[in-house]
Amino acid sequence: MPTYAIIGATGSTGQQILSQLLQSPDNKVKVYCRSKAKLEKLSPKLAAHQNVDVYPGALNDVQLIADCTANSKAIFLVIGANVSYPGMRMIQDGAHSVVAALSTILAKHPNAKMPRILLLSSASMNPRFQPDQGRVVAAMTGLVKTALFYAYEDLGHAEDFLRLQKGWLNVTFIHPGGLVEDEAKGHTLTLDKPPEGFIGYPDLAAGMIEVAEWEDERYAWEGVGVLPKSSARFNPEVPLIFGRGLLAYYLPPVYRGFKSIGLVQ
Repeated sequence: MPTYAIIGATGSTGQQILSQLLQSPDNKVKVYCRSKAKLEKLSPKLAAHQNVDVYPGALNDVQLIADCTANSKAIFLVIGANVSYPGMRMIQDGAHSVVAALSTILAKHPNAKMPRILLLSSASMNPRFQPDQGRVVAAMTGLVKTALFYAYEDLGHAEDFLRLQKGWLNVTFIHPGGLVEDEAKGHTLTLDKPPEGFIGYPDLAAGMIEVAEWEDERYAWEGVGVLPKSSARFNPEVPLIFGRGLLAYYLPPVYRGFKSIGLVQ
């Protein structure tokens, strides 16, 4: 029975990975979340599964993360949110906690096999997915990178930190395009074709699970794109996400003021 760990199971990607893994009774799933109550609200049937263990608590609790990830075949590191704000570091904090947890495991059990880590990142982080662009497309790309500046900065620090572990860990960086709530359309994996448009969470989760299930090293230290087999719908929340991100980038004090009174996330 393969064991999988999910770090960030209450987000849309984590929820889809959990749901799809539980479709097979042969899988054991270990789930980290900050709030067990929130997880159970999102996944009300979770208690009926005997092959799920939940580890609620603080992300910086290294022993908790070690317990969650011990003896796993793969770790889905899918912490994140559709926000971008100054000081954002949830993804790099997750990467640091997982590495510290695995170091703890290895110190106690020197012969332990380390699991594959799959970090949910973005196609914007992959140089191979940045083709030559005309001025209009380049301007749009610049707008996206500005609106999501702090989120991409967080991802960049997380990726850089994980790459420092190349001597003893196995990491795959998942680089999808835009994410959207949509039905499953099927997926393909790519190392060189830039993702275009959006992909639904069910197809993203299925692609990540496919990478996790490979027994060889073909995706070790690679940036892997996940493409839908047919076009996903446009995410209607994009204008709000971009507007919020541009406010945080250009007017941080105003953003913090709005956030303090609940006008923005």
